[in-house]
Amino acid sequence: MDIVLVSVSKLSKTIGEKKLFSNLDFSISEGEKLAIVGINGSGKSTLLRALLGKEETDSGQIIKNNNLKISILDQNPIFDPKETILDHIYKGDNKLVKTIRKYEDICERMSEGEEGLDDEFTNASQEMDRLSAWDYEQQIKSILKELGVEKLERKMSELSGGMLKKVELAKSLIDESNLLILDEPTNHLDVKSILWLEEYLAGLDKAILLITHDRYFLDRIVTKILELDRGSHFLYEGNYSIYLERKVEREETLQKQEDKIKQFLKQEVKWLKRQPKARSTKQKARIDRASDLQNREKREIQKDLELSVAAKRQGKTILEIHNLKKGIADKVLINDFTYTFKAKERLGIIGPNGIGKSTLLNLMAGRLTPDSGYIKPGINTKVGYFDQTSSELPLERNVLDYIKDVAGEMIETESGEKISASKMLERFLFDGKLQYTPIAKLSGGERRRLFLVQILMTGPNFLILDEPTNDLDIQTLSVLESFLDEFPGTVVIVSHDRYFLDRTAESLLIFRKEGKLDHYIGTFSSFLENDTLELENEPSSPKLTVVPQATQTTEKPQKSKQDQKKLSKLESEIAKLESSKLELEKKLSTFANDHTELQKISEEIQKIETEILYKMEEWEMLQSE
Repeated sequence: MDIVLVSVSKLSKTIGEKKLFSNLDFSISEGEKLAIVGINGSGKSTLLRALLGKEETDSGQIIKNNNLKISILDQNPIFDPKETILDHIYKGDNKLVKTIRKYEDICERMSEGEEGLDDEFTNASQEMDRLSAWDYEQQIKSILKELGVEKLERKMSELSGGMLKKVELAKSLIDESNLLILDEPTNHLDVKSILWLEEYLAGLDKAILLITHDRYFLDRIVTKILELDRGSHFLYEGNYSIYLERKVEREETLQKQEDKIKQFLKQEVKWLKRQPKARSTKQKARIDRASDLQNREKREIQKDLELSVAAKRQGKTILEIHNLKKGIADKVLINDFTYTFKAKERLGIIGPNGIGKSTLLNLMAGRLTPDSGYIKPGINTKVGYFDQTSSELPLERNVLDYIKDVAGEMIETESGEKISASKMLERFLFDGKLQYTPIAKLSGGERRRLFLVQILMTGPNFLILDEPTNDLDIQTLSVLESFLDEFPGTVVIVSHDRYFLDRTAESLLIFRKEGKLDHYIGTFSSFLENDTLELENEPSSPKLTVVPQATQTTEKPQKSKQDQKKLSKLESEIAKLESSKLELEKKLSTFANDHTELQKISEEIQKIETEILYKMEEWEMLQSE
């Protein structure tokens, strides 16, 4: 029988008037791979913090095995900005890691010409032999290489947000543990890294606790799923596919039970109307039973979000791109690209980070001007652009008033039905209380969902979706996919989410080297089966060890001093921008009641995020060469 590492019993948590979970029971055993799923705001992050001892609960207990060792990938990692990547990765009490770090340090000093280290090198090598650390060292190298973590002498403060996430992921995989906790591990990873990570975790024999919206990832890796659903919880054995089947069966059973109760109550109402006012003991018992059922805690069956909105009819010309060229600094991102969009087309765009995907979308949306060539939209083409930021939302407005500002009191659906703004928001899981909440107080996922509502309610017929799966929960993604199935316009999608692309895109634009783009007809999965993934730039192997008289290997050519200076400058600028953005975000809660100041801060954050986006693209372009 597998050893239980963590046992949760009768755990309950309420925030304000919102019940997140009640009498929650589950356990994690050695080798088990458990995922927590649920809509944004259902309590996933709160439960995770409780398991780590960072959040108090109202009742219940969490029992941890004395031999439990946890390594975690956090969404908001804490690190010393002065330490290097190598120092950060090798930090910890793991004796193997300490031995390897000591060996690497001696090798590094020898490579720099320091003399008199022969005895230290011999002792370090013997200790590596004694602990059988060589295989572990190679495993560390492999992990860093697959995730594209290189230039290990860089300070943590110099890294972009995406690279910080990769470093933290590498550290969590390297750390000695018997429980690995991963919070959205596929964010900021390219397709090659995601495929590698999926393969790696599937073969790992340690326990895993996972939060992710990547459904292929869930299907391949997990053995059990815990669903948090509006204060209740449900535990399913099996992967994501089995979970979906069991969930449908459970909700069908609940619906039948609810229908029977409603029918019983109707009959009881008829009976009560026929009875005299004087009641016998049996009659009173029957009335009490009906009253108890009437006052029961109703479990509404979770319905799909209805995202139907009226879209403007497309004309003959949708959008044409002619001989388009665009670069950043002296790097060509898009070179002589021509393309004509068709009515109701479903197009995915793929390529490594920083290669120019967002630049192409911004050109289509008219936010950027091409260096040469032109883009011609049709007369009736109305673009809706769901980009990666939602900071342009007016933080001082409440949810309902904002949607009324955008779409009016009444909103027309695709079928011609007119419903109130409040009813439409309910279809997007914004209940009555949430509708009167200032946008500044919404979670990141709720803001993304509101931003999506706002885009769709403007009635576009040419939808541009830039990484739409970021910060959206699985249920919202599933319904968005269904909405796109019926959407009468054209859809363009940039995403690293394989499941989402397979469901929504019928053909692909693939970014290749030197700004060239290829067109592929078929799904993303079929493309992966037929392509060697040359679209992804192979990361060079990080140089960790220097062994005297070792066989020399061919290494990636060093970058020119000019490029190195550009990279260092960009890294410093991005770090400063990220720091400025963080400081501004901290101010949001301080000025929650000052609408003027909130708007000002919001606009500043938006400008910084736009600047970070362009600097990241330039940095990724230089780094990939």
